[in-house]
Amino acid sequence: MLTDRYKQALQYAAEVHEGHMKKGSDVAYLSHLLSVSALVMENDGDEDEAIAGLLHDSVEDRGDDYVTRCKANPPTGRGALKHDIEQLFGARVRDLVMHCTDDEYLPEGRPAQKGTPEEWKARKKAYLEKLEKQLDTGALRVSCADKLHNARAILVDYETLGDEVWQRFRAKSKADQLWYYGRLAGILSQRAAEVGDVGLKRLAGQLEAVVAAIRRHQPA
Repeated sequence: MLTDRYKQALQYAAEVHEGHMKKGSDVAYLSHLLSVSALVMENDGDEDEAIAGLLHDSVEDRGDDYVTRCKANPPTGRGALKHDIEQLFGARVRDLVMHCTDDEYLPEGRPAQKGTPEEWKARKKAYLEKLEKQLDTGALRVSCADKLHNARAILVDYETLGDEVWQRFRAKSKADQLWYYGRLAGILSQRAAEVGDVGLKRLAGQLEAVVAAIRRHQPA
């Protein structure tokens, strides 16, 4: 059952992502966050996981310009946003959000400037390695819901736009995106089997099916 915490998180996500649009479109980014949260809830996630679904991209996408609502010190930036998420929704939600924040998984420093294909691949490899060792089923569920919704969007746009769709991404090739999503599907399916969570297994199976559909599709 959802409580007023979830209502508060909806409002907070809308404020944090105000003016944020999905890549290559005029669709509010909030649509993605709502979809991820719904997938989490529909596949046995609890309220913390559902809230994390709403906030999973907040630190990576909006953290650098964030101004605290909860008297964080310093009052701006990613640290302030992490502080506020914990104050408003608890340490577990903060930890779930940080699991999804893959641009903080390079403790030895970036191999190249952020946004380059080289940096993108190093960051994704680091995230995949972390995912393979992740013990929190909730973190796996939120990640899988996120990747499933992204993959579905890619497939829809690929069917409409053809190879032009890959130009939206930092790594602008079908091969790179299929490498990443294929590895995600494989790891998440394996972890779902290992932890024995029915909802996670369902999500991972759907992700595998969508990735396979992208591989098969031949743009007109």
